[in-house]
Amino acid sequence: MKKLTNKKLNEINRLSPIEKIRKVIQILRDPVYGCPWDLKQNYNTLAPYSLEEAYELVNAIESKDTNEIKGELGDLLLQVVLISQVASDQGDFTFDSVAEEISKKIIRRHPQIFDINYKENDLPHESWERIKNSESNQGSYKSKKTLDKIEKNIPSILRSLKIQKKVSSLNFDWPNHERVLKKLDEEVDELKLAIVSKEEEHIEEELGDVFFTLISLSRHLSKDPDNIIRKANEKFIKRFNELENIVEDKNIKWHDLDHKDMLELWNKAKKNIQ
Repeated sequence: MKKLTNKKLNEINRLSPIEKIRKVIQILRDPVYGCPWDLKQNYNTLAPYSLEEAYELVNAIESKDTNEIKGELGDLLLQVVLISQVASDQGDFTFDSVAEEISKKIIRRHPQIFDINYKENDLPHESWERIKNSESNQGSYKSKKTLDKIEKNIPSILRSLKIQKKVSSLNFDWPNHERVLKKLDEEVDELKLAIVSKEEEHIEEELGDVFFTLISLSRHLSKDPDNIIRKANEKFIKRFNELENIVEDKNIKWHDLDHKDMLELWNKAKKNIQ
């Protein structure tokens, strides 16, 4: 592992920002000048970092800290450039081909904007799904059923959303959120009966139906269910932290509190942080 000369470093610093990060990653993967860690990376070893950085970006966005958002976007971009460099080293594809492919896809799936001959009177999300389905049927997924094309290793809430959006694009969907609410009531009633039956498999099945329908309701209300549950988590944490403060201030032991006392303190904690 050799160090770069000052002349080479100055050349790198004069590059445009995107060319600079690409050059930096090329050097880190260089057999002579490269970093041992970067040199041994491949698709599989880098995959977890991409997920981690994506979640950290979401966390930064929710914190509304623009400096943190910028930093996390950089970390995510690093993964894109690094994986593209691994692909280039193996002769699979390049960063330029990645950028070209996504540009073509965006143009192709927004005919209302980029195709002067497009006459359909539809909304962008409708044409996006229709064109996406058409592309999938022409590509490597042609032999698969519609829902078999959806990734299995993505978070469950995201997978449920993708399943529902896919079938909705084929006109298999509830007409409005009122109908979904009615369905949710039905599923909760079925869950209650399953709990009475004490059949574990039946309970899990009906509980799953409730979750799936809640995600459908979120979609019909144009709300992101993952974002909603994250906010609910944070709200609960804030309230429970306040509850702990109250318990500590009163010098109470948790196990000495009965349900009525706990509920009274919980309501006080909720009121305190409003």
